[in-house]
Amino acid sequence: MPSMTLRIRLGPLVEIQVDGQNCKEIAHALEGFEELNQRVDAMCSDLAERVYPDGTDAPREEKS
Repeated sequence: MPSMTLRIRLGPLVEIQVDGQNCKEIAHALEGFEELNQRVDAMCSDLAERVYPDGTDAPREEKS
C-alpha cells in the first residue's frame, strides 16, 4: 500500500511530520493544526517579549 509523508516547518525550531496511507488519513491527522499553529505563535511571541521587553531588536555592533 502506498505511503505519504507531509512535513510542515513552523519555524526554525518546530517541525511537524505526518505519515499516512492516503489524503483522508493525512487530513484527519491535521485536524486541530490551526490551534497548534496559534499556540506556537503565541509561545514565540511571548518568548520574544521576554527577551526584548522594550520591543527593540537585538543589540547591534557599531562599525568603526
